[in-house]
Amino acid sequence: MKTMLLSRAVSKPGWWIFGIAMLAAAWWGQPLVDSAHFENHFFGVFWYSMIVLGLMFWVMPAEQYTDGTILERRIMLLGLVPVWKKSELVSAFEQVELTQEPNVFGKDSVWLSLINSEDGEISRRFVFAYFPASQRGIAKAQQMAGDLSQISGLPFAQAAAEV
Repeated sequence: MKTMLLSRAVSKPGWWIFGIAMLAAAWWGQPLVDSAHFENHFFGVFWYSMIVLGLMFWVMPAEQYTDGTILERRIMLLGLVPVWKKSELVSAFEQVELTQEPNVFGKDSVWLSLINSEDGEISRRFVFAYFPASQRGIAKAQQMAGDLSQISGLPFAQAAAEV
């Protein structure tokens, strides 16, 4: 039996919280549409167009998959039906890497990637997953990086620093 590794946006609480927040915002904006004032209708159209835009991103979460030979990124309709996918061979990459990137707001991000470098410069990168740079997030990232390294047969390059 072949081992596989999957990173799904719909398995993260933030995806569900965003969806609930969009539904609450849609419900909260009802008085803009039901009003007798023309100005409120204008703001209602703007309000609901922003909600529709947010929901368009929400209904198309991404997931990354590998079985050790291929890497696949899929955009899924509500996390169920594949709409778009891109595949690459694992052999096109040299190592698994964790990098920590500072964010302007909130905690930093830790990115789990497969990379290929030429002359010391990264020439290709396939981002497999990201995590908040908390102690718990870094521990999850390091665990997934180890699993990805084991499944792919690629060396694990570096670990993100603890924050």
